[in-house]
Amino acid sequence: MEVEIKYDGCTPTKEEKILINRFINNLKKSHPLNDDVTIVFQTERSEKMTTGVRTNNHKLKILVKDRLNRDILRTVAHEWVHEHQRSVLKRKKQKNIGSENENEANAKSGEEVKKFEKTNKKLEKTIYSRFSEEISKIESILNEEIPSNRKIISEIKKISIEQLPYDYDSLGSFIDDETMKTHYTKHYKGYVEKLNLELEKVSGKDMDIEEIIKKISRFNKKVKNNGGGAFNHALFWKMMTPKKTTLKNPLLFKIEKTFESVELFKEKFEEIAKTRFGSGWVWLILTKNNTLKIVTTPNQDNPLMDTEKNGGYPLLGLDIWEHAYYLKYKNERDKYIHNFWKVVNWDFVCDVYVSQTKKKI
Repeated sequence: MEVEIKYDGCTPTKEEKILINRFINNLKKSHPLNDDVTIVFQTERSEKMTTGVRTNNHKLKILVKDRLNRDILRTVAHEWVHEHQRSVLKRKKQKNIGSENENEANAKSGEEVKKFEKTNKKLEKTIYSRFSEEISKIESILNEEIPSNRKIISEIKKISIEQLPYDYDSLGSFIDDETMKTHYTKHYKGYVEKLNLELEKVSGKDMDIEEIIKKISRFNKKVKNNGGGAFNHALFWKMMTPKKTTLKNPLLFKIEKTFESVELFKEKFEEIAKTRFGSGWVWLILTKNNTLKIVTTPNQDNPLMDTEKNGGYPLLGLDIWEHAYYLKYKNERDKYIHNFWKVVNWDFVCDVYVSQTKKKI
């Protein structure tokens, strides 16, 4: 397959072209395509595109006006994964929010960018620079007020707010739309905003959110509380889905081996959730010894934090703070906990389990 790259209204530098070509070569290896593809970087929106769009004739259109290179890479990967789904996996087009294809494209695009960043450290300045000549003019204006280029890079590298993978009213069998909207826009976004403000005052601001959580003992209490809130909720949104999903092997086999049956696992999960007094979370984790365990953490703590003595990697988690359920369930927290199984995204949970067990091999 061949990839043709076009630039419409923007003029990338030599370094930016190298960056884009190298990133696309990585995509070829991880998500090979059957057909030739054209990628057009353009400064004006066309059709129904927001940040990017894939057309039926194997063309990927990427919006670069007022965009940053890291975001552009993620958009390229997102549309590339959709091209792989349609042309290689032969999947039918699905809705843009909450569908299996869209969730996969969101997850894979983020993974591709993170992987690329870690293996291309020398390209960091290019990744975190402006893309087009038009944007360079804006940056020169910003530089008059913010002389340090490092400050601009620091601004770009803030912890981002994860997009909710479904509508507020999509999980009606579990939670109401008013609670979801408040939970997402007020509580979750509040944690992310406060975390970014606090990270500006401390070292380690360049780490991604998972790295911060793993090394949380290095940071102060404000980073721990808000970092935990940001990380826990970003996981929580993905652990739920309006679609019906099924627990599959190898996680199914592991759960049955550990808890005797899926039903007994669910009973144990609910039982331990009910024992958490006050605010916190209940988790199914994969321990360092490759065993499954159900634990609870207070406040916004996470079992991945290095302050947790008996922690592990979170596979499934339930928020049992009052703000997560009180509008719908009032004092019936047990009912909220039981209804969680109606919306668990077993596809996501199983994928996390597989990815973490592979790392242990």
